[in-house]
Amino acid sequence: MANEDFLKFSKHDLNIQVYSASDVDVLYAGTPHKLSAGKLAPAKTEKDQNRYPNFKSGSYITFAGPVEVKWSAADGSKLSASLNLDDIFKDRKVLHTDDVSRIYKADPISGGQPTIIIEVNDRTLNVYMFVTIRLEKDEATRDHHDHRTLAYSKTY
Repeated sequence: MANEDFLKFSKHDLNIQVYSASDVDVLYAGTPHKLSAGKLAPAKTEKDQNRYPNFKSGSYITFAGPVEVKWSAADGSKLSASLNLDDIFKDRKVLHTDDVSRIYKADPISGGQPTIIIEVNDRTLNVYMFVTIRLEKDEATRDHHDHRTLAYSKTY
């Protein structure tokens, strides 16, 4: 495998998405986030599968401690979890499916850093990485690809 050290990241953005759950509390790097307070979020649809993480809660050093998540599932069950991003992203390399030889190595990540997406979907917690990879330009292809890659999933 080719050396991909140029794809290591030391900072990231955070995005939280909620489906079929309510009263979601997320604590990361000392910053609390409260979503769907008192109301059940809509179910995840086909359109949501590759949803762009348009709201980001800021830039964080990789990694700023565990992500503590508490929520109510669609059936009202109270659930909680602690996510260790150090375990999920052990090597701190950007997740992607592009041919490494085509990546623009001088500045491979559009926007400078990936976005970690914490998704609460009823009784399941998913962690995705969203990143836009810059490619060397040629006649046949675009100059970048968006990737939303599942890194972790657990149903409680």
